[in-house]
Amino acid sequence: MKQSQNLTALSNEELQKSFRQAKIFLKIFFSIFILLLATCLYITVTKGFGVFTILPLTFIPLVIANIFSYGKVKEEMKNRNLLN
Repeated sequence: MKQSQNLTALSNEELQKSFRQAKIFLKIFFSIFILLLATCLYITVTKGFGVFTILPLTFIPLVIANIFSYGKVKEEMKNRNLLN
């Protein structure tokens, strides 16, 4: 989702679409991050310390940004009473 997009200006249908997209994107990105973390830990244990050891640390800001983006959309959905 674009940062400049104002959630309050969206219609209910657009907000629900943004919520679904944010939820799917968060799940996919988090799954890939966990897989990356597990792979990097395995490589670190078997081959020792290297560049792959710190690779997951570079993606932590992206995970945090996705969580906050999802939270903002979810909060707007709650404000409009659109969540079940």
